[in-house]
Amino acid sequence: MKTTSWAHAKDVIVEALRLPADERESFVRGRIVDPDLRAEILEMIIGADSADGLMKTLEESFPTAGGDRAFDDLDDRFEELAPGTRIGKYVVLQLIGRGGMGQVYLANDPQLHRNVALKCLASSGAAPTTRRTQILHEARAAARVEHTNVAIIHDVLEDTGRAFIVMEFVAGESLATRLKRERMPIDHVVSIGLQLTSALAAAHAKGVVHRDLKPSNVQFTTDGAAKVLDFGIANAAREATTAPTAASTITRGPSGPIGPLWLMRAGTPAYMSPEQLLGREVDQRSDLYSLGLILFEMATGRRMYPSGDPLEIAALHAKGAPRADAIDSSVPRRLADIVEKALEPDVVRRYQSAAELEAALQLVTRAKSGAPVSRGELIRLWLGRIAVGVPLMVAIIVALGWLKTLGFNYAFGRIGPFARFGAEPWPDYIRWGLRGNIARLVVVGGFVVLATGAGTLIRVLELIGPVGRTLQRVRRAGRGFAERTDLIHPGTAAQALAAFGALLIIGIGLLHADLLQASTASFNSAPLAILMPMSEQTSERNNYQNELTLVLGLMGFSLYKIQRMRKRERTGEGRGGVAALVGVSAIAIMMSDLPYRTFRYRDFERADLAGRHCYITGETSDEVLVLCPGDTPPRSRIVKKNGDDTLKRLGTLENIFRGFPSTR
Repeated sequence: MKTTSWAHAKDVIVEALRLPADERESFVRGRIVDPDLRAEILEMIIGADSADGLMKTLEESFPTAGGDRAFDDLDDRFEELAPGTRIGKYVVLQLIGRGGMGQVYLANDPQLHRNVALKCLASSGAAPTTRRTQILHEARAAARVEHTNVAIIHDVLEDTGRAFIVMEFVAGESLATRLKRERMPIDHVVSIGLQLTSALAAAHAKGVVHRDLKPSNVQFTTDGAAKVLDFGIANAAREATTAPTAASTITRGPSGPIGPLWLMRAGTPAYMSPEQLLGREVDQRSDLYSLGLILFEMATGRRMYPSGDPLEIAALHAKGAPRADAIDSSVPRRLADIVEKALEPDVVRRYQSAAELEAALQLVTRAKSGAPVSRGELIRLWLGRIAVGVPLMVAIIVALGWLKTLGFNYAFGRIGPFARFGAEPWPDYIRWGLRGNIARLVVVGGFVVLATGAGTLIRVLELIGPVGRTLQRVRRAGRGFAERTDLIHPGTAAQALAAFGALLIIGIGLLHADLLQASTASFNSAPLAILMPMSEQTSERNNYQNELTLVLGLMGFSLYKIQRMRKRERTGEGRGGVAALVGVSAIAIMMSDLPYRTFRYRDFERADLAGRHCYITGETSDEVLVLCPGDTPPRSRIVKKNGDDTLKRLGTLENIFRGFPSTR
């Protein structure tokens, strides 16, 4: 559809409805060039029983456009309440506001001696019982939101066939008024943004989405605090002002709604998210887009979409929002980055929660207000970290070296009565702890970089025609699955990833069962057939180690993402899942490191003991431990260095499996 002005289309509809029925089609064809919009308007108006009836139907079905009444020159549905009128226990004082969704009165609660704002929605008496129930349900859901930056809803009631919502009366000016009067300093922009994100977080936690967040719905108290008005009221008002009619049913096609859907949605087009403007279902991320528009307007002093024409706004959405620092170079880059992410047309790339956006704004505050740190303070800070980190890192390395040595000593019989042959100095534990793990850290880091790069590549591919559309559908499907299964929350995601890692480890264990059995057997006593999976001819050892390294890479990346989610949402949720991920990673490390030396370092000094093919697997100052693979168990024995003429040391190193009878 071409970007024909809805204001023009509205005027055409109003004028056509004043003509005789047989003259309307030719009039519309002569005034509307866009064939799609022309066909839509003709379908609405041709064949109507009366102009007055259809005008009333259109007004009820499409109550707002551009933030005001869709048909300004039509009769007002709302009969103004005179001062002194009683609505329930409340006494009307004066009319203080009027809009497409209803009227707002200043009223007094004589029992509690306080003033309240009384919002009168459209007549609910003519609406079906289910619709009136929905109106009250929406408003009562919003009444559950209690937050210092949210105007409280005191009561919801019906009187004289109308729905009324009783709200806290906030004396002061609106954000819209302040923006018209003055340009805001950046620290005020961030401060107000933090108050609004905190309010949104509280409402979203109760399952309440605003749907019509805009500067006129933000009111400042006399002490300067910001309060969000009309939480949940936009949807309740839409339910009150929209009834199923002929005009509304003809705007639905076989595959869903068609036509000017912004008119059937609660909200103001200039502050609507793309998905809301297109008539799709919205969630809390739609409010974050609206907040991004408010932040942009506060930071730059200009509205992102000056026009109230939904078609023009939809076209601008397709082009993408300009950066705030491109409009005004005085806007800090960090704040411009936040606004840019909040205004992402794709909800998946947008901030996913108000808490995440709030945390980002707090970083701007810290960067702006934080006092510079002296060189001495930096040195003390890093010395403290080093004092804790270095000993901890050494302890971990020594523990890994001890684990590898433990598996090696068990495999080659350097335990029990032969334990003295397995004793090694502490520096050797550090050496063995480093071996293999440096390469593993490189692999895990590469895994994280690769996964991050893949995400960037996918976002680039999404810009390429059919491939991009397919990838976007896949991404949306994945996001939908994550939301349905609650995987968007760090606790659930961590538990699911830990379970997946555990299944991978079990699968690796089953796949390499013979190798695992061999690695936990002793060369001193186990049957040779059990030990053969570790022989020098097989590549299974490398496959086993590589598979466990990939599991570690996946667990490391998962921990990184989960911790980012927890930090972004500022939540303690997910500690159990994080502990499970760490546990799975520890099991993978143990399964990989315990047989590490046994798999890779099986070369020992060759020796002949009474003509038998043997190896020296350990020695002290006066003794050697000799292992003869061809002997019947036990295969290890102690030989004195200077007291046994049957031992001949050959001085060459050889893989111990060369001495197995089946491999000579």
